[in-house]
Amino acid sequence: MSDEPEGKLIENALNTVCLAKVFKLSDLGACVLEIPARPQDYSLGSSKQTLRRKVKAAEKLGIYCRPVHDKDEQIALVATLDRAIAVKSNPLYREQDSDHSYLVGSGLWTVAFAQDGEPLVIAVTPRDGEWALLQAFVSLGETQHRSDARYLLTKVVVERLAVEGVRHLVDTRSPSQLPNGLRHFQRMLGFRIRRIRMRQSI
Repeated sequence: MSDEPEGKLIENALNTVCLAKVFKLSDLGACVLEIPARPQDYSLGSSKQTLRRKVKAAEKLGIYCRPVHDKDEQIALVATLDRAIAVKSNPLYREQDSDHSYLVGSGLWTVAFAQDGEPLVIAVTPRDGEWALLQAFVSLGETQHRSDARYLLTKVVVERLAVEGVRHLVDTRSPSQLPNGLRHFQRMLGFRIRRIRMRQSI
């Protein structure tokens, strides 16, 4: 990792102690998505059949994704995110009085929107050279079209990172911290458990 802010952010995430207050995420094995050099290659193959089907379903509903660079818009989206998390029906995902303001200005913001412009899912991915961090990937509700939007957003984010030369996307949570449903979702997207050895760039 470099000494740039986003490189430090990724390094700190991988150095997080997450099991028995002894083992680091990088030592135990993190959930890593290998990103192809050609963006269009990500959606190919039988393992991505569900991804392609869900992406088509989202596109038929008029769902679209775009980058969000404006900090005022990011601040408004963070407020929406905190409200959405507070009322999640599943207690595993619910969080009262959360404050995600630290995401503002952090890395690449990509957001899925409904046809009418309503934000559906937010992804924030800091990157450093060939590495990127899945710092946030949050649905702003629990409807089916938001579920479909997650697949479309994943495809867009991965393709965007591929264009920038990123080859590895790492989740901030260890596999043991993921609920079964989310773990299954990640496997369908191509995430696998990998140990990571870090070194400073020269």
